[in-house]
Amino acid sequence: MLSSWLLKPFQRDNMREIQLGTHTMQSHGVKVAKFHKHDWFILISLVVLVGILDVIHPFYRFVGKDMMTDLKYPLKSNTVPVWAVPIISVLLPITVFVGFYIRRRDVYDLHHAILGLLYSVLITGVITAAIKDAVGRPRPDFFWRCFPDGKELYDKVTGNVICHGEKSVIREGHKSFPSGHTSSSFAGLCFLALYLSGKIAVFDRRGHIAKLCLVFLPLLMASLVGISRVDDYWHHWQDVFAGGFLGIVMATICYLQFFPAPYHTDGWGPYAYFQMLEESRASGIAPNTANLYTEGNNGIRLHEQANQNRTILEELEEGRLNEIVHSPSPAIPPRLQKEKMVDVHLGAHTLKSHGIKVARIHMHDWIILVLLGLIDIILNVIDPFHRFVGKDMMTDLKYPLKSNTVPFWAVPVIGIVLPFIIISTIYFKRRDVYDFHHAILGLLYSALITGVLTDAIKDAVGRPRPDFFWRCFPDGKDAYDPLTTDVICHGEKSVIREGHKSFPSGHSSWSFAGLGFLAWYLSGKIRVFDRKGHIAKLCIVFLPLLCASLVAISRVDDYWHHWQDVFAGGILGLVVASFCYLQFFPPPYQVDGWGPHAYFQMLRDLENNNQANNANPHNSRPTEIETAYVSSPHLAITMGD
Repeated sequence: MLSSWLLKPFQRDNMREIQLGTHTMQSHGVKVAKFHKHDWFILISLVVLVGILDVIHPFYRFVGKDMMTDLKYPLKSNTVPVWAVPIISVLLPITVFVGFYIRRRDVYDLHHAILGLLYSVLITGVITAAIKDAVGRPRPDFFWRCFPDGKELYDKVTGNVICHGEKSVIREGHKSFPSGHTSSSFAGLCFLALYLSGKIAVFDRRGHIAKLCLVFLPLLMASLVGISRVDDYWHHWQDVFAGGFLGIVMATICYLQFFPAPYHTDGWGPYAYFQMLEESRASGIAPNTANLYTEGNNGIRLHEQANQNRTILEELEEGRLNEIVHSPSPAIPPRLQKEKMVDVHLGAHTLKSHGIKVARIHMHDWIILVLLGLIDIILNVIDPFHRFVGKDMMTDLKYPLKSNTVPFWAVPVIGIVLPFIIISTIYFKRRDVYDFHHAILGLLYSALITGVLTDAIKDAVGRPRPDFFWRCFPDGKDAYDPLTTDVICHGEKSVIREGHKSFPSGHSSWSFAGLGFLAWYLSGKIRVFDRKGHIAKLCIVFLPLLCASLVAISRVDDYWHHWQDVFAGGILGLVVASFCYLQFFPPPYQVDGWGPHAYFQMLRDLENNNQANNANPHNSRPTEIETAYVSSPHLAITMGD
């Protein structure tokens, strides 16, 4: 049942899937591969080039005694071994591609997905390895690579290190920037995320927001691989950030070489598939072209209706409104564009009449929402990674231990309850169950997805808070391991545990997730971007964001977070809130930005039914929509009779 819900979007609105299953690996695999033989040849060259770049000697950057402060982290093994990276970034996505091929039998999709994935990973690998060799940045554990016995030695003239460790270990110690694990993981898993978002039609405007979790999952996995590189002290955080950015950029470029953007109508298939359909129709081979759309001639009717709507708009702009209104069969569209906004059928779909029906349509979304809540609870219970903290690092961790200006219980009140009250107030004014249900569901997903991402990263990173010294040594008497120089804490365990959850800020991410969603919602409802120059509306939109900012600033003032934690938490909350809002609502600057996609889809469905009834009067029945009120004081247009 769940699989059919995920795969149903292959027939997005008026989606065509002609000739699927007629171009398989057996029938067309060799032909497609031959067509791309030059691409495969250069791909092999990239493999060889990566091997060469891994073998050559990196640049040995100058390392003086004063620079060793940030290079004395312990020498650890890899949490994610080198051999696991191609499994995560290549084999896992290919397994998913093969699964879709078995269901759809489209050799174009399988071939182009695999070729694009391999190019994404290998181009990223070449760029990463080349930069590593050229930069030669020492890893955070360079001290122990250079001096495995702990006895330092420096050149008396230049002050540069004179290493006496194993040559291969020292050589690897000069390959910190950027992180290869991170760049490869993001190259492969971001490509997979884009592929999935197209295949399951994440951006089909039907509001099945749970699909976002499937898209975010590969990105979260890649993020955890990147975080493990910092936890293992093989990379600085800048190395991981640069590697992740490089992998995402290359994955996006390579994906768009073969597939339309995931939000495009044809985002579910590769360009080559649609090109094949065009060529088949041109040559008269495709017998199914009469059934171009899966819903008969519905797509053609929609296209004709869109042209008719545009004609009406042009007439409205030319001042011929009276002529349209007094025509025998006025064809006023359910939503007039630009300044003539239509609020049709508001009040007819309420919580009482349609609430259960709408909730059932989104049953899977509500189930997955509950699962997200359980995952977030588990992430809050488990013990975070305890990062190495040496004596030299305590300088920025000796801030006073204070209580919270904004207590924990107040965060859901600010981030969820407050927006809920405003959304409910708007519902009682407009009586639109689509708007109310989708706003609440989007708000909850925004908060919980952000919560899961935030807590997962908190546990994985384990960054000490600015007040860590007093959590670790409440009596002020510090103690360190004589060999590793790591802290030996004697404070309360729960307080120390909480002291390793600095990055990112949960208060900030939750506040920006909920209040960021509210800002989007209000900007659509009060039509901030209607080009009428009522700039005072901006104050209403900025107010939730200001409130979230003040919550975030309080975390720095209370010395519970570094400024980077707050900044990252705010960005994370805003990004997730934007994704969740746009799953249900058009962008606020669009003409239809005041209502959810589902509301306008309902109007289109009713209009299509009316047209069908008018075409066949013997089967006609009373229409649900009888009157449309246009937001103009001089106009009331009667539809139907």
